[in-house]
Amino acid sequence: MSAKSILASVALAAALSFPCLVCAEPRSDSPQASEPDVPGPRPSGPQASAEYLYGLPEGTDLARLVDRPTLVGTTNYLFDDPETGERRLGGYAEVVAVYDVPIDELVAVTTDYESYPSFMPRIFGVRTIREAGDEALLEFKAGIRFLGVDVAFVSTFEYAVDRRPDGGVGIRSRLVESEDQSEFEHFTSFYFLPVVVRGREMTFVRYFNRPGIRRPSPGLLQVLGIIISPESKAQLRAIAKEASARRAGRIGAASP
Repeated sequence: MSAKSILASVALAAALSFPCLVCAEPRSDSPQASEPDVPGPRPSGPQASAEYLYGLPEGTDLARLVDRPTLVGTTNYLFDDPETGERRLGGYAEVVAVYDVPIDELVAVTTDYESYPSFMPRIFGVRTIREAGDEALLEFKAGIRFLGVDVAFVSTFEYAVDRRPDGGVGIRSRLVESEDQSEFEHFTSFYFLPVVVRGREMTFVRYFNRPGIRRPSPGLLQVLGIIISPESKAQLRAIAKEASARRAGRIGAASP
């Protein structure tokens, strides 16, 4: 792989770590990453085809997740599309955490889409094309900055906010257009649920990301295997940090 190809692969992988309709049941296993460059069938389980993941998985140890984003499932794999014969890359990542931050504050930050470039890693720009109530059509510019040069990809996503009967809030997105045709699909979701941990009201967060890449460059599978865990965890940390900063700012502004 040339340096240029490596940089492009890293940029695409970074863009894919962020953007988010079939609701999947909680899973009981945690698939492991597939072997590098080994084609094969799609993995089984709801994550392989889910468009979003909501709910608190059974048996989740909430106390162990406080301020600790944890990767609970991921896989990436290569395959040939049976209809077109096109080489493709699929997979997903699922991360959970618990934060001592009210659910409303976390949801407010996550739905403040145009502010993402100020706190969310790998997001260079967000433009609202259309917004009505709990639905929005957004254009994202995401990637990496290397030696002062942006290597970025532009995509358009539909976003929707779901107020759940369990008291949780889900935020899901679906790819509408990939400007450079690099993706054939991409789904992400955030799920927030009020919980009580050690006698304190906190918020459980579940993040799900399932991209689909057309004609992946050599080495992209390995790059994703390296960065998907830290990049996915960084999404949750960034949201929690921004929510805490906004709260501190409000408290400071209200102080005499």
